[in-house]
Amino acid sequence: MFCARCGEQIPDASETCPLCGREASIHIDPPAPLPTVPHPRSAALTLPAITGPSGVGGWLLFFCIGLTIFAPLTILMQTAAGWRLSPAYLFYDVRVLYGMVVGAALWLERPISLMLLRIYFIITGAAAVLGVLNVVAAALGTNESLFLMPRFAGTFGAVGITLLWFGYFRKSARVRNTYGSNI
Repeated sequence: MFCARCGEQIPDASETCPLCGREASIHIDPPAPLPTVPHPRSAALTLPAITGPSGVGGWLLFFCIGLTIFAPLTILMQTAAGWRLSPAYLFYDVRVLYGMVVGAALWLERPISLMLLRIYFIITGAAAVLGVLNVVAAALGTNESLFLMPRFAGTFGAVGITLLWFGYFRKSARVRNTYGSNI
């Protein structure tokens, strides 16, 4: 056996070292148990608690009803009145039909809903830009004020409503809680 203090060889079972006179062995208390820390990977797998509204309700339900019921009804009423017999309305009609698909997917809380909604907002945004350009071109062609053009209020109103809905889907706690994220 060796002395734990001076390192010299001493007789076995000696409590004190005959050479240095100190205790031959060192008594070490066991370390205190470490506090338990959750594993980082298990923390990532747990879902955060949902705070705020969830499910299709409130403004989200209003949006779904507008896309799936009210927009198609306007097409049917205008067609019955003879207003929509021109092929110029084809893009608008296809957009409304696609909006019905998006509204139904949102209403049924399908996982693909937000991707379809992003595409819908891209199409609607492109239509809004084309509508604004059309009003501006008409104002320039007639040398009238942009604000006095007959389609000014409708076109810019549609742009404003589209931006409001886009903002709702970007920031809404209900959308995040229902679909897992915002657009």
